[in-house]
Amino acid sequence: MGYSKSYLAQFKGKKVTFKVVTSFPDLKVQFVDSFGDYKVKMASNSSFSKETIKIQIVTSFPDVKLQKVSSFGDFEAYLD
Repeated sequence: MGYSKSYLAQFKGKKVTFKVVTSFPDLKVQFVDSFGDYKVKMASNSSFSKETIKIQIVTSFPDVKLQKVSSFGDFEAYLD
C-alpha cells in the first residue's frame, strides 16, 4: 500500500512511527534543511504513536520532503 504526501496531513499535532526499510516502502522520504513539505519534530520514543508507516530514506525523487525541527513541528515522528 503506497501513501502520498497528503496522507501525512492527518497526523498534524499527533505522533507517528516511521519504520525504516530498504524495500517496499509506503513512502519515500527525503530529510531536508529547509522548505520541506512538513516540519517534523523527532521523538525519543514511540509511546502514544497513532500509526506505523514504512519509509525508505532517499536523496532524490522522494514522495515527501520532511524538515527536522526542534519545536513547533506539524507532527512528531519516531524513527524505528
